[in-house]
Amino acid sequence: MMRVRYNSKMREILGSSTEEQELLRPIASWAAKYAEEAVIVFERRHPGDARPREAIEGGREFGGGKKRDKNLRTLAFAAMKSRKDIDTASAHAVQAAILTASVAYTHTDLQTGLQGIRQARHILGPIVYAALAIELASSDATVGDDLVKRAIQDAPPEAGRILTHLPAQPQKAGRVDMLFSTLDTALRIS
Repeated sequence: MMRVRYNSKMREILGSSTEEQELLRPIASWAAKYAEEAVIVFERRHPGDARPREAIEGGREFGGGKKRDKNLRTLAFAAMKSRKDIDTASAHAVQAAILTASVAYTHTDLQTGLQGIRQARHILGPIVYAALAIELASSDATVGDDLVKRAIQDAPPEAGRILTHLPAQPQKAGRVDMLFSTLDTALRIS
């Protein structure tokens, strides 16, 4: 896969991989906060499986300054394995955990098309899937909407800065796409 070169605006903002990581750190901490709310759904239904929580903790540690390394990928892949044969609410909680660990690997240079949309979902996904997990577990969509609203108010400015250089999330009718679009739009203007 060929990677798109940084455009001049992204070069001004990011400059280097180190500067890019520094922009991603507060986003990882923010993601960990909300993914942790959702992982409880998984843990209640699958006690003894710590892989999703460990992925969240890896994301939190990256947010706190730990080096982006192979261990973070290992934690995300381990959490991915815990998705097998589980209920939908738990699967969403695991997805929030996986994406929390994946924030560190957001490729901000992939700024167009489907690749750019997917990279933006590294930033938005932990919140969206956390909202889906807790609303499915409670059978109340307002709980998920409330989590998204809190996350918007709580979002680090770095999230909006990076998102403005990535494609907007498509506006579609499904619940998942609506949450992605709502969060994306709000963070771009905040």
